[in-house]
Amino acid sequence: MIRLENITKIFKKRSFSGENTLAVDNVSLTIDKGKILGLVGESGCGKSTLGRIILRLTPVDKGKIYFYNRDITNYTFKEMQAIRREMQIIFQHPDTSLNPRKKIKHSLIEPFKIHRLSSKNEDNIMSRIMKYLDLVGLNEEILDRYPNQISGGQIQRVVLARVLVLEPKFLILDEATSMLDVSVQAQIIELLRKIKKEFDITYLFISHDIDLVKAFCDDIAVMKDGKIVELGSSERIYNSPVHEYTRKLVKTFREF
Repeated sequence: MIRLENITKIFKKRSFSGENTLAVDNVSLTIDKGKILGLVGESGCGKSTLGRIILRLTPVDKGKIYFYNRDITNYTFKEMQAIRREMQIIFQHPDTSLNPRKKIKHSLIEPFKIHRLSSKNEDNIMSRIMKYLDLVGLNEEILDRYPNQISGGQIQRVVLARVLVLEPKFLILDEATSMLDVSVQAQIIELLRKIKKEFDITYLFISHDIDLVKAFCDDIAVMKDGKIVELGSSERIYNSPVHEYTRKLVKTFREF
């Protein structure tokens, strides 16, 4: 489904005294349809930048991006708009995608307008919204509330429903559960499993928590200083890590 070839991204220095930052260094990666790939590493290693590059939210300096064997590396804005609803992302702070001055109903209708799906009548739109609210475990009472009137776990569910109404094929979860307490995090992970099973969505799960990644993902790619230093099945990476950095990462979380 997703294939990356020799992806490189350099952030230019912002001052004469500063240095260029090699954020992503010649990364090649494949994410097969229906799979969950975990991308794990410490903060600042390039995980989020790589996720944004895949969705063409950050321009790439070198390399190729393929989506369903289509080279989308140099797609125009208009060409990306045609496939944008198929490729979605949920960020670490999901509340930032909700307008604090608008009710939840507005935030759930907004994707239909952004992706020009609002030609459907409102009854059909609301029917689709209610379908996905129910799926994520929320009822219609939440539609008339504002983001500051609901919990962090509810916000995460709203944002998930907001993405699901577009019926994407590929979803990036960028530290999407890291701001939640352990019990709510477990609920969201179980919900993500349910959604994947029902809709066959492919996930890229970005996290610094290798324990969580091992429990949720089929395969793991370990990233350090912009490079993928190890790639394999979750069981193999966690139980028999080869690279020194991976061993250190696993050991740190086991001791914690």
